[in-house]
Amino acid sequence: MKLEGKVAIITGAGSGVGHASSLLFSQEGAKVVAADLNAETAQKTAAEITAAGGEAISVQADVSSGPAVKNLVDKAIEKFGKVDIIFNCAGLPQKPYLTWELEDDEFEKVMAVNVKSNWLLLKYAGLELKKNHGNIIMVGSTGAIKPRATQALYAAAKGAIFTFVKGAAAELAPEGRANVIHPGPIRTPMLPKFSPDQPQTEEETNAVFAQIAAGTMLGELIEPEDIAKSAVFLASDDAAKITGFSLLVDAGTIIARPRN
Repeated sequence: MKLEGKVAIITGAGSGVGHASSLLFSQEGAKVVAADLNAETAQKTAAEITAAGGEAISVQADVSSGPAVKNLVDKAIEKFGKVDIIFNCAGLPQKPYLTWELEDDEFEKVMAVNVKSNWLLLKYAGLELKKNHGNIIMVGSTGAIKPRATQALYAAAKGAIFTFVKGAAAELAPEGRANVIHPGPIRTPMLPKFSPDQPQTEEETNAVFAQIAAGTMLGELIEPEDIAKSAVFLASDDAAKITGFSLLVDAGTIIARPRN
């Protein structure tokens, strides 16, 4: 097992990538602190892990709040004695509008959840990660590399992570590491929220998924498990010499257009 004996805080653990990663990290031997804004879904994730024979606790946490993030780190150390890995999957899409159509508070919300959360996790757990030769993994987006209209704010937030992870890597060095995964379109409930034509039914949602998948080079969406597997690699000793790195997991979305 690649993460045996490690303690991992995973945010956004109640659904999507965070949920899939929590389960896979546990299967690879990690003790998991499943954190989510939604206490109920975090508890369900932790319960799944313990039912399968793993070790996990759940913590309700607003990752954009300093006191909440400090409490999250404290709870992890109180329960398991240390923190080795942080995988910050919590994220928030922007409303699919042009910049001049957005209210001012949209900026605050998108930046707080997508950018400030990483800063807070490093602030309150950085020394713990250095002590344990641990690492933090952030989640960016292909939007940070190839922005599009109606998503300029989201692109800016993810672009900030693209740069912040390099500074984080420098500050954690030489003991710890920091990396970022830039996913392409992931099959999660968040994905349709990026569409200007907000789907209302399951049929409409599946049609949006199919349209987006057709735009990738491999003709497929990214599955939450694809990101989880990449995170396990970056968190493990297999990536011991990798830091400040941006890993694209995007089915070739930004490299070229599909043949058809």
